[in-house]
Amino acid sequence: MKKLGLFVALFMTTQALASDFVINNVLLPDFQTRELTPVNIEVADGKFKQIVDSSVPLSHADVRDGKGQVIMPAFIDMHSHSMGNSSLDRSDYQYIGIRGTANAMLYAGVHGWLDLYTDENDIFEYRDQQFTEERDESYVFAAGPCFTVPTGHCDFGETRLISTPEEAVLELRDLSDSKPNVVKIVFDNAGSKPTVDKATLKAFLNEARRLNIKSVVHIGSWSDIRTASELGADAVTHLPWHAIPDDIPELLVKQGTVIIPTVSVINELLYLHDSGSDELAASVLSVPMTNALVEKDLLSDYPITAENKVYFDWIAGLKADNSFENRNDAIKRLDDAGVNILVGSDGGNFAVFQGVGFHREMYFLQQMGMSPWDIVLGSTLKAYEFLGVDWGIEEGRPAHFTLHDKNIFEDLSLSTEVEQIYLHGRKVSREPLLDYANPGFFQYMKLFFGFEV
Repeated sequence: MKKLGLFVALFMTTQALASDFVINNVLLPDFQTRELTPVNIEVADGKFKQIVDSSVPLSHADVRDGKGQVIMPAFIDMHSHSMGNSSLDRSDYQYIGIRGTANAMLYAGVHGWLDLYTDENDIFEYRDQQFTEERDESYVFAAGPCFTVPTGHCDFGETRLISTPEEAVLELRDLSDSKPNVVKIVFDNAGSKPTVDKATLKAFLNEARRLNIKSVVHIGSWSDIRTASELGADAVTHLPWHAIPDDIPELLVKQGTVIIPTVSVINELLYLHDSGSDELAASVLSVPMTNALVEKDLLSDYPITAENKVYFDWIAGLKADNSFENRNDAIKRLDDAGVNILVGSDGGNFAVFQGVGFHREMYFLQQMGMSPWDIVLGSTLKAYEFLGVDWGIEEGRPAHFTLHDKNIFEDLSLSTEVEQIYLHGRKVSREPLLDYANPGFFQYMKLFFGFEV
């Protein structure tokens, strides 16, 4: 027993020391001055203890050389679904579940994600346990169900169906016992499916505000965005492909409405449609991280060729409607007006793969004219503010961070080449994460038969 006690004590000491160290010679982003400041940092008990100018030496038994890399605050993907990765025609689906998503995200250097629709019992139970202090995986923030009308968008089974203001209030009050991080409702008048009416949306948003829960509205058109913002939505998600009306940017700023545009859902497909060598080289298929996280059979379903007529014709129609130009213009005008733009991949959709999809979203936003500084701000500090998370590279806060090439604020495509990942001050070993992020046969069977979620 004495040997066992000594082993346990040594193990606990080793675990504690693993998150105590000094890292010298790193570049800290200053989002006010938009400059990179050389600093030395001490981490103790999994938190940032000291952050000093690089001219001030810090000593420790464990000193690590940051090699002039950028130390980045923890990224959060602000729109995903903890399901998996999809082939183009849904003939193949790589289901990885919540734990798989938590592992895929961290492998990609993303410390947290906002799940905007997964079975509420599964996602809230997993979120409430938060295994991140015990093992390496990302934090989950969750809306739980999607509020929609019968046969409306999101009515795939495990969700909350509402048709009247009274039902909206009752269902939302019932859900509030689970303490969702946000609540999500569909108000989409652009498609062929039914949606909630304006009175029901208003009742939902008013009740969410009374319960002090942030609201996210799935929209389909600029008119939907206008209505949701005027009624007090905290955030809207998705980006219409028609020309942006002149009043929208100013309205969102005035109302304080955040937008999570999820541009990669369409932009990636535009790259993969009738592609030449240049488009394929710039697509998600050419990102090494994709090959690590997504099964090969699924990837073989891309790009989009004329053999898949439904999706080929759909994307051809978007091109004919000048959707790419319209969306570029919209992002630039929203950003120039000062609208808060958060980074969300909408992972689980066509060609938007868990973890890597977040990086593609940042890449596309830069291609559409946003400053890398604004994009990173929207994927870190502004995301923390929206979710009420006490993260960031400041003394006393959890030591969640990544190390990146010093040129990342010039070229965000470098974000997929993340050098190192730290969680609670622990340096993450990435390869073991693939056991769940890209599961083999036995792990997949556990998911298939419901032994894990």
